[in-house]
Amino acid sequence: MPLEDLARVQVYSASRHSEEARKAPSSVSIISAEDIRRYGWRTLAEALRSLHGFYVSDNRQYTYLGVRGFMRPGDDNPRILLLVNGHRLNDKIYDTAAIGTEFPLDLDLIDHIEVVRGPGSSLYGTNAIFGVINVITKEPGHEAVAETTDDTGSLLSRTGRMTVMGSRGPMSGLISGSLNRSAGNPQLFFPEFATPETNQGWAENADGSHFERSFAQLRCGDFTLEGLLADRVRQFPTGAGGAVFNDPANRDNDARGYVDAGLHRKLGDATDLEVRGYYDAYDYVGSGDYGPQGTEPMAVRVKARADWMGMEGTVTRQIGIQRITAGAEYERSLGLKQWSYATGEPPIFWSDEKPWLASGFADAELHVMARVIVHAGARLDKDSEFDNTLSPRGAAIWTPDERTAVKYIAGRAFRNPNAYEAHYADGITVTAGPQPLRPEQILSHEVVVERSVRPWLRVTADGFYNQLKELIDHVPDGATTLSYFVNDDRVHAQGLEVQVDAERRSGAELKASYTATAATDDVVHAPLTNAPHSQANLNGSVPLSRWAWASLEMVYVSALTDMRGTRVSPYLLPNLTLTTKPLRGGWQFSSSLYDATNRRWSSPAGPNDPEDQIRMDGRGWRVQVGYRQPMRGGGREP
Repeated sequence: MPLEDLARVQVYSASRHSEEARKAPSSVSIISAEDIRRYGWRTLAEALRSLHGFYVSDNRQYTYLGVRGFMRPGDDNPRILLLVNGHRLNDKIYDTAAIGTEFPLDLDLIDHIEVVRGPGSSLYGTNAIFGVINVITKEPGHEAVAETTDDTGSLLSRTGRMTVMGSRGPMSGLISGSLNRSAGNPQLFFPEFATPETNQGWAENADGSHFERSFAQLRCGDFTLEGLLADRVRQFPTGAGGAVFNDPANRDNDARGYVDAGLHRKLGDATDLEVRGYYDAYDYVGSGDYGPQGTEPMAVRVKARADWMGMEGTVTRQIGIQRITAGAEYERSLGLKQWSYATGEPPIFWSDEKPWLASGFADAELHVMARVIVHAGARLDKDSEFDNTLSPRGAAIWTPDERTAVKYIAGRAFRNPNAYEAHYADGITVTAGPQPLRPEQILSHEVVVERSVRPWLRVTADGFYNQLKELIDHVPDGATTLSYFVNDDRVHAQGLEVQVDAERRSGAELKASYTATAATDDVVHAPLTNAPHSQANLNGSVPLSRWAWASLEMVYVSALTDMRGTRVSPYLLPNLTLTTKPLRGGWQFSSSLYDATNRRWSSPAGPNDPEDQIRMDGRGWRVQVGYRQPMRGGGREP
């Protein structure tokens, strides 16, 4: 698709209705299924870090997302709202936006990803502080087909997927399942444990993982029913949280599922109605052995279980050239359970909360002049545990010609304390805070300029200023060895992002971006930790023939200071991928080389990690084979 047409692609997530990307009241990026395949991305995190302003870290338990200079490893990405087909994926215990191997959907099922930067609480409520990521799945075509992919990679990683899809009459459906096994790195060295009692710092066979994912969708006219179920087990070799080092029993187990039923109907030529009802579940088990090194360890389990259900409705009304969107949502938790215990002993801690929330929102899209669009909207959230929260947003979009768009966006967003922060207090590591927690808040201003310099060349510049307050911190209790959660931090960040997109008729394409950020902790008046000053990305691909592509990705992140004041070195990672288009007989192939120069690089650690920084694996590889087979008897009836 030519770049000029790409700017006019319809996106949904910025306003909860379809509109041109260049006229959306946000800075929007789109990652396509072809991008995922050409660059060999294995996780959602790898796809997101290709975008300007995004960077990631990994503590060998979970993957964490940094946005515009703000990252807190260990807090599970609660300030990003993650959706699949508009369904919220953030769980109700930790608010996790799962982007690593814990992401519960197979990437081969993705049609595209809409990334909406900036505060989104005016439409979506809590968690949408830095943006909204909406993953849109593929839809079955007219032909009934079966797809399978198998890949193998470094660290004895094996993945298999089977998908069947098709349609008949007004009905279409898709069902898919995948599984992965990885032995992980057989030996990892941690200098913090370099003593005879702890195997001289070597963790052996303690880095493995496996996951299973399933997804199904059924469409019949205006009605859609879909469900997802995923389970991941991940060993952690770092001795996090005081667990016995070099013990293969230390692991995290996350399970996530939902069922969502939705109806999208046109009520006349000018009115659209969307309603949906859903049930969600999340289950976590953290297992570890604890005790002084050399003694008989005590097996401890930390568990969490959340079940919740809700419904929401949205109406969009076209009034001449103006448009009004309004909606409401109600959600009730059937139980948010948290408990911990030593094997064979009574629970150390137990809680079971049943909060609810109700909200209403509205947004007006006003064409005040021939080339000027103004958006004004707000959402009011009422939560049974916290104060009412009002989240306004305004935007002005000027399109002086068909090739240029200038946007100014201002908004306020919030994040309610999650169940873990608000209620967990086992008296061993965490105690209750001195006062109830309050919602975090952000005030954001952003200016975006998009210009198609040539039909094959587009430039985007994005300047932003974010001010966050009431940030929730995990701080030590001075009177004891415990810690607690408290609203005690304020930060601000400003920066500039520039991106250049080019695409030639031959099919060769190039995307290059640079981000400069300055982030400050306003409490201590010092640069914010885990905040790189510079980031750069380059993605380019060229056709080798009618049937094959070669792609190069380069990711650069400058040095940063971690939460303990230790410098984490900069890194530049080159990744290479060769892919084919579908070949005769339905076969498709790809191979990737990651961190091709075998760069020794590290991620900043979190508050529960005994290390200052955690070394990553270095060079890796993957080979994937795909096959697509039409099925007899399928297809749409005439």
